[in-house]
Amino acid sequence: MSFVAIIAAAGRYLLAIESVYSNQIQNTPEQQHYTHQFKDFSLTNTNNLGEAQSIIYSPTTQLLVAEQKTLMDSPKMTMYREQQPPIIITANSAEVLHQQNVTILSDNVHVSMPDQRNNSIVMTTEQLTLDNASHNAKTDLPASIVHGKGKMHGTGLEFNPHTQQIKFLSKVRGIYEY
Repeated sequence: MSFVAIIAAAGRYLLAIESVYSNQIQNTPEQQHYTHQFKDFSLTNTNNLGEAQSIIYSPTTQLLVAEQKTLMDSPKMTMYREQQPPIIITANSAEVLHQQNVTILSDNVHVSMPDQRNNSIVMTTEQLTLDNASHNAKTDLPASIVHGKGKMHGTGLEFNPHTQQIKFLSKVRGIYEY
């Protein structure tokens, strides 16, 4: 399961908690704008055998009910894959917008994924928007990729986590050294 799907699951999980909680109390108009805060929030997605497929962790997670969004500080996502090292995604913050079904990772977004030969591919940008329905990611901001001695920079980027294909949209520059 991709990071996008796990972030969406985390948002749905938090909304389910909110729904159960709010049904247990009688809401006054003042309570319609409450938040739920979770410390050391961790959500593990498992396969049918109970093996972890991915884990998302955030030291502080906040569900803002009236705004229909979830905020995460320093989210870290670990995606496990069969017979391959995991993909690690980190950022300084994340915002899950429930109605738009997107997750916006902001400030120091870092995606580290090994290639076929176990060499690390590192993608960085300041903001990455994840479409929770299509599982694709994009940014209109400058982004860079480092793979071994090769480096590429560009403005705007599209990323498919399933195929690990990354496409720069404009102002592409690159250096590849042997």
